[in-house]
Amino acid sequence: MQIGFYATLRKIVGAKYAEVSVPEGASLQEVLDAVVGAYPDLKEELLDEAGRLSRHVHLFVDGRSSKHLPDGLDTRVHAGQTVEFFPAVAGG
Repeated sequence: MQIGFYATLRKIVGAKYAEVSVPEGASLQEVLDAVVGAYPDLKEELLDEAGRLSRHVHLFVDGRSSKHLPDGLDTRVHAGQTVEFFPAVAGG
């Protein structure tokens, strides 16, 4: 599955998009686990102390935040859907 990365996450991955191996119908949690497995340097950026998605990171599916999806990180994703990680950013 092609995963999008933005801002500081893109610098760690080295590209805007990366192909990450996940089974068809994987949950967002499984996608998160696969991303951290493929890019261990993202662990500190994506996960909190308990190993869950950090509240400072937004995980989107087809433009909708996982925080607003009915099943949250249990949401299943399929080929053709867009999955993207955005770190929280501040501006001034």
